[in-house]
Amino acid sequence: MKLMKTALLSSVILTSTCLFIQTTSAAETTPATKTAPAYGDNPNIFKVLGYKAQQAAQNTADKVDHAAQKGIAKVKPKVDNAWEESKVRATETSVLAKEKSQQAAATVNKKINETKDAVIGSPNTQPAPIISHPLSQSSSSIESVPAPTPTTEAPQTPSKGSINL
Repeated sequence: MKLMKTALLSSVILTSTCLFIQTTSAAETTPATKTAPAYGDNPNIFKVLGYKAQQAAQNTADKVDHAAQKGIAKVKPKVDNAWEESKVRATETSVLAKEKSQQAAATVNKKINETKDAVIGSPNTQPAPIISHPLSQSSSSIESVPAPTPTTEAPQTPSKGSINL
């Protein structure tokens, strides 16, 4: 266990000295007009790594935002067109459905009236004729005689042997 701790400590020390050597040599070769980094002249390694990670994340976010804006610009006209077409189709479909429902209602009302007239009878049609036969005669040998229309005259008395229904 002590060997692992020693190896780890020595590798950290060697790595950090290499980093400090590179940063100092790079600072000596560049001109003096360069501004100091945002993390100071003599920063902690973790501050530097945090700053660089923050910059990388910001650059990535900017690139993703730019790509998303380009994608939205390409897709937006198609989406707007599809939305308008769907609104037009919905309007046409609702108008067509309204017409069909009105036609269906008219057909149903017509059928109801026809059925009512067939069952109950229409007030405009003549009543069915009343046929009277003497009891002694067969109903098949006598022709049907329509009943007289009602008038304000006195009713006729039936003759003997016949029944009026």
